Amino acid sequence: MIERATAYALAQAKPLAALGINLNFSPVLDLKPAQASSSLDFHTQIVKRAIAADAEIVTQAGLAYSRALLSQGVLPTLKHFPGLGSVSDDTHHFSARLHLPLTTLQQHDWRPFRHLLSQTPALLMVAHVVVDAIDPDLPASLSHKLITDIVRKDWQHDGILITDDMSMGAVYNLGLCPSSIRALNAGIDLLLIAYDWEKVYPVLDCLQAAQQSGQLKTLQSSQARLQQLPWKNAKIGFQKAATQ
Repeated sequence: MIERATAYALAQAKPLAALGINLNFSPVLDLKPAQASSSLDFHTQIVKRAIAADAEIVTQAGLAYSRALLSQGVLPTLKHFPGLGSVSDDTHHFSARLHLPLTTLQQHDWRPFRHLLSQTPALLMVAHVVVDAIDPDLPASLSHKLITDIVRKDWQHDGILITDDMSMGAVYNLGLCPSSIRALNAGIDLLLIAYDWEKVYPVLDCLQAAQQSGQLKTLQSSQARLQQLPWKNAKIGFQKAATQ
């Protein structure tokens, strides 16, 4: 398993590095669900994308994959925290809820994320699912309770957090501008806008206005975190992390 994960990552990382690409949105650390996706799961498809249902297997395979990426100077991105393995609805189109109790999340679903964050400089991608046990009112990507109170404070993690695509219905339908402001103020560092890339421009206008009016509270902290990443000469900077 370790050898296969390493070989797979190297097959991706080497051509990415050759093109000058130093970030990859992998690995998927969601735990594989026992049942197939629902008929309304059009794009998430975790049952097809997840490594395994066993948290230890996911941890070891994900770590091997991430270290192989890092050996070539490519940053991994752990996704989709807080875990979509037990989520039946598709956040690309609908709001979705994660009903697991906090103890199950801490002891099971979050183990791969926490371990890899402690061992690598990987980014963490935060999904748009609502976690009932923590914040029943907001998607994880917008939740100060989840991002700041748990990831930043409880886990003492000061790495880069990025949202899943803000074009996805679960947050887009809440209003792209207010959702973007709320995500940054919750402790997110980077907003991903990929599917509908033209939405980048209204979001930038919105955030510029929010900054001028004093609504954005965390930009200095995010800037400090982003400056700590050795984007240039990445292969040297990550060599230690890749061989731990």
